[in-house]
Amino acid sequence: MPNSTVEVAFQAASTATVATMSRDELAEHLAHLRVVRSWSDAAEIAANRRGRELAAEGSAGSAEAAHVRAGQRSEREARAVTDRADVCERMPGFESALASGSVSAGHVDAVARAAGRLDDAGRERLDASAAAYLDQATRSTVDAFDRAMRKEVSAINAATAGATAAEELAAQRRRSSVKRWIDKTTGMHHTLLELDPLRDAELWTAIDAQLATDRSADGNAKTPWSELRVQAVVNAAKASGGSGSRPEVGVLISYDCLIDTATQVGLCETVGGNPLPATTVRRLCCDADVFPVVLNSDGEVLDSGRSRRTASRAQRRALAAMHRTCAHPDCAVGFDDCRIHHVRFWTEHGGLTDIENLIPVCERHHHLVHEGGWTLTMTPGRTATWTRPDGSVHWAGPTIDRIASTTQDRSEPAGLG
Repeated sequence: MPNSTVEVAFQAASTATVATMSRDELAEHLAHLRVVRSWSDAAEIAANRRGRELAAEGSAGSAEAAHVRAGQRSEREARAVTDRADVCERMPGFESALASGSVSAGHVDAVARAAGRLDDAGRERLDASAAAYLDQATRSTVDAFDRAMRKEVSAINAATAGATAAEELAAQRRRSSVKRWIDKTTGMHHTLLELDPLRDAELWTAIDAQLATDRSADGNAKTPWSELRVQAVVNAAKASGGSGSRPEVGVLISYDCLIDTATQVGLCETVGGNPLPATTVRRLCCDADVFPVVLNSDGEVLDSGRSRRTASRAQRRALAAMHRTCAHPDCAVGFDDCRIHHVRFWTEHGGLTDIENLIPVCERHHHLVHEGGWTLTMTPGRTATWTRPDGSVHWAGPTIDRIASTTQDRSEPAGLG
């Protein structure tokens, strides 16, 4: 373990007394564990490389088999190590950063997934920007970096061939599948759907609309969220083909990207943050109701004051345009799975149902600010402050994580959730 940073982290982690740690000490301990884990992952990549050399010489079996037998990895985990080794061979800076604890295996996995969605020309473009990706990885959480790499794949595809993004969506549609089976041990029935981003958005728009209806039904006030969601899937399927209005599918696209067929940059994605080809979105707009989301303008009434407690559809569209996920900085729960929370409570504080007082939060973090003793405040510019029950500030910073002109995400500090 020649790296002094790793040595310090290993020594601290191996001698730590976790049971008596304070919050800050626990955060530091987790950081030490991260460094040691990253070093171990880098060492495993080196072992994978040597294993493949031995296999090529004919003196050993496959490297992945060695990971399974000697390393006690699952076959899936062993394949992931091989994929990481491939990334590090093309981008050696990632292996060095992994060995020093500057990035994690999750960052390398995000690059591997991106490379898997590109052709040879696309991978060459990806490799050429390795230094920029590494710099971004060292400053981003794994989730934020994974989103950035998905967007980069779409941008590279669009740059290397004009129709590649649309062809990719078509290929995803062809690969979509439905599988059903019964677990012989538990008797539980499983249904696995693999869908392209557009049909996934259509499906979950219908399910989320059904979930909103089911949540307000009599007798469901105390029903667990997980149970409600399962029933909403079933109810949405039973209601399909009815005479009701078709579900509204949210697609966010910057104006320049929508009107200019030559534009290859800008925002074009589902509400959940999955990139879509602009050509497909332009086609959809020929047979769709287009809902402009223009914040702070007279184009649509976004403020409801005290006239209603729940956010309107217009307000939900506006919030979805700004927030991909729960507004807590350490949370990746998608917008559609969040509640719209009144920062100044509707009941106790007389809070208004206005955009500047509304923010999406998942069930867990909604519970924190209502029953868990946490405090959430937000400025008119949507800078939020999360304060722990003991009065210390957990995080303060911007909440908007979707910017039309760039791929920048809000900064997300390391720490405890």
